[in-house]
Amino acid sequence: MAFNNPSVADFKTKFFRDFPYGTDPATSILDQDITSAFQQVNINFNSDLFGDQASYSLGYLLLAAHFMVMSIRASSQGISGQFNFLQQSKNVGSVAEAFGIPQRILDNPEWAILCKTNYGAMFLQLVLPQMAGNIFSVAGSTRP
Repeated sequence: MAFNNPSVADFKTKFFRDFPYGTDPATSILDQDITSAFQQVNINFNSDLFGDQASYSLGYLLLAAHFMVMSIRASSQGISGQFNFLQQSKNVGSVAEAFGIPQRILDNPEWAILCKTNYGAMFLQLVLPQMAGNIFSVAGSTRP
């Protein structure tokens, strides 16, 4: 089934509270940032996981938001940035933060990287049920 990709306007409508849209690259999310995220989605997206246009669009937009956030984070760190792939704890003075990711997610690097943003985790939550299947055995035999 062929689906239509969402537009930049669709992205802004879906995430109307999430990002400061504008024209100043120092303080705003530009249309170009969204378009770049769409390019990454086009490479990494399996449309066969979705049965209708609405769920396809939701998955596409969540994954685009994930890629955009990751790109904005990387660009704000510049060349001195270091990627903390699966940091499980962080301490600053007397404040500590820790979280755990389920082992089945950790065992899959493509899934694990999605847990770096809320949008990626929501995308993963959306598609994981579609990637599990049921197997049934049926008694019987074959005849030559």
